[in-house]
Order: sequence, then structure tokens, then C-alpha cells
Amino acid sequence: MNVNKVLDSIRAQVDKENITKSCGGEGCRVYMTDVPSPRVVIDVEREFDSRKMDDKRCDRLLFYVNPAENNLVAAPIELKSGKADESEVVAKLENSLEFAANIAPGLKTLKTVYAPILFRGGDIKWAKRKKLKQLSVPFRGKDLQILIGRCGASENLAKVLSNSDNL
Repeated sequence: MNVNKVLDSIRAQVDKENITKSCGGEGCRVYMTDVPSPRVVIDVEREFDSRKMDDKRCDRLLFYVNPAENNLVAAPIELKSGKADESEVVAKLENSLEFAANIAPGLKTLKTVYAPILFRGGDIKWAKRKKLKQLSVPFRGKDLQILIGRCGASENLAKVLSNSDNL
């Protein structure tokens, strides 16, 4: 498996102006420390705009190869520096997961794992009172747990990713 070839395939499907180095923005700091490199980070807002897509969308989309597990990780990331509304977050991540699936290369030797992420600065406004206070998003017949981290916390992206059972 050639990691660069996989990531180059993803880069080729988006406008190069919409590729960025950081998963942070929107008033929310995300640390890339200990996140595998090479990687591709897409500014999804700009990419959807350039495609004239008006669907709800998350802020960033991270792709990297996890050689230890032999998989391609696709992580749509929603950034909320203030309060996060559950239904809005779920809708944005759901659309962004579909976008990620459409540009992820179909590889026989490499499984694609999807890890939706929310970084928040404030509280989450829940649609219903929940005992477990977990968010999930429907995707291809499954409910994927949304990984939640704090804006600005040290090593926040690596810590959130390490909490996923799928990676």
C-alpha cells in the first residue's frame, strides 16, 4: 500500500485551494500533535461552496492512513467554539460523512474507517434528555458515535481519535 498514492487520490478530487494544514478554525483551536502524517485536511465549507452545494456541512475533513490497523481514516470535524446544537451537529456530520465516502478511494487492501468528531467550546443543547449524553450519526445503516473533544485542549485531536473503538 502506497500511503502517498492513496492521499494523492483524495487531493485530486478536491480544489487545491480548499486543502489546508489545520483542523482548527471558527474560533476553535485543534492541535495536530501526534496525528499521523502524511494526511489531507479539507476545508469542507469552502469545498461545498466551490461545488455549489448548499447542504449542511462540517468545517474540516481529515484523511490519514493508520498503518498499524491497515485502514484509511476519514474524520469529518465540526467546530463549535460556543454552544453546540445536537440536531445541527448531526446533520452537518451526516452530510460530510457521505461526502467523505464519495471521495475516499475504493481500495481492496485498505478499509476506510469513519470517525465523526465534534470539538466544542461550550455545552451541547440536547434534543432529548439522554442518560449517556452521547451523540451518534446515522451512516450507511449504522449509528456512528460522534467523538467529542474540547476546543483548545492540549493534544485534543489525538486524544479524541484514541477514544474511538473503530480506529
